Amino acid sequence: MTPPDWTAALVEAEAIVAAWAAPGEAAPGGTILLFDRDGIRGQASAGLASLQHGIPFTPRTPSRFASITKHLLCAYALHRGIDLAAPLGALVPGLPDAIGSVPVVRALSMTSGIPDLLQSYMLCGVPASAAVDAAALDAFTAALPGLDFAPGSEMSYSNTGYRLVEHALARQGGAFAAWVEVPLNAALGTGFRFPTAWDRPLAGLADGYWREGPDAPWRVGSYGMALSGSGALAGSAEDLATWLRALLRGDGPAGDVLARLATPATLADGRASHYGLGMHVTGIDGVRLVGHGGHLPGFKNHVLLDPATGSGVVLLSNREETEPYLPALRVMARLLGIAPPCLDAPALPRGLFVEASGPTWLELGEGSATFMGSRDTLLPGATEGEAVALSPYLPMRLRRDGADIVGEVGHAARRFHPVAADARLDAGLAGTWRAAAMHAELSIAIAADGGATASMGSGPLHRVVPLTPLAADRAIMPVGALPWPGRACLWLRAPGVLRIATNRSRVIDFQRV
Repeated sequence: MTPPDWTAALVEAEAIVAAWAAPGEAAPGGTILLFDRDGIRGQASAGLASLQHGIPFTPRTPSRFASITKHLLCAYALHRGIDLAAPLGALVPGLPDAIGSVPVVRALSMTSGIPDLLQSYMLCGVPASAAVDAAALDAFTAALPGLDFAPGSEMSYSNTGYRLVEHALARQGGAFAAWVEVPLNAALGTGFRFPTAWDRPLAGLADGYWREGPDAPWRVGSYGMALSGSGALAGSAEDLATWLRALLRGDGPAGDVLARLATPATLADGRASHYGLGMHVTGIDGVRLVGHGGHLPGFKNHVLLDPATGSGVVLLSNREETEPYLPALRVMARLLGIAPPCLDAPALPRGLFVEASGPTWLELGEGSATFMGSRDTLLPGATEGEAVALSPYLPMRLRRDGADIVGEVGHAARRFHPVAADARLDAGLAGTWRAAAMHAELSIAIAADGGATASMGSGPLHRVVPLTPLAADRAIMPVGALPWPGRACLWLRAPGVLRIATNRSRVIDFQRV
């Protein structure tokens, strides 16, 4: 086995951070740490943690880890001996029957079909910045009418299962936040914090920044939903590397759990997923890597580990425009002396595609694919003409078949047809629609020339947006708000029943008023 090349990896890391902020420039940035089981082997940092106060971003700067939190919650759950086969309803009373029947392991491996709460709120006209406390989240979860898909039939990223497992652990006497902030910190010498509210003051915490364009001023990100074990953890890059080094060694408060975290879930048909317990499994040039990303408004992060050499990389950034996964892969490639990821994906026809029925749609752009509003970068696949997406959030394998696009999205087989250039919406979609249980209402207007708009939201949140027809009974509608704009599908799935769906939430129906 070739020893890790720390010098080559550090050169790559320095080139990455140099693009974040030039010396003396007042811009957000971040840090990249290289490490192995025994210690930190290199670091590169640039930019500011606080533009207001001119504080540099360093490896010791506390930042928001976002979804990197997930594998720590899973490690704690394993440490507590949670029954992975137990249905959620046996551990958390009051759940809807469909959600309550989902086993814990499905909830943690993104194969549960449980709708994501944030995306579900967005479909009801509530932006990510709106304040939604834990009690409101519990009530909204109880009102969800079902699952996006049968558990184990596909993979779709959702934070809701993690929130419910955290509830289950608390009911069994295991408070994840208390474990992180006290015994874990004491054992590792770390400074992890678990702020469940975005506005909780934390000493030295970096701000997250975003902007509307490359020449626009920077703005501080905000997030209203109460955070949980799916993404609340905060700490420095050094803290995170210390924890990951303990995982690689197989010691520390959670013990030897890395192999279990990094074992992909088995789908219902026996195939292996690409996602374990809070850990993503990927391969580059024949080398197996495990890790995860994290994203909150203004924060973009990724960690990758090579268990074979006991080495890894932490990338933390406080700028929304960072795309951390591929840079982290490039650093690991240089570290391990293997070929970096190739971005020259096969040329697939650009444009909108839709399945024969249902709310599933696909948009292909230059080097990217967007499935039901979730976008990912495309890379060359293992076979000629195949393009793949290999991030933790939405695995895709796509190829051209005549005019159609076929393959897998979230490990589920799909066939998409091109959207007709003259597609127009049926007049039956026009009118006012209401989701009573969600306290949401939507109006659709269709003009004589075929143009259509939708309006949603009350008071200052009310807005009118254009609709893009996919077929007579389906259209794309913009949802959310900057810095997290999204797109949903309006689908007239039955007379008088309109479903609004994204990749992570596919169950919310509106009835004609």
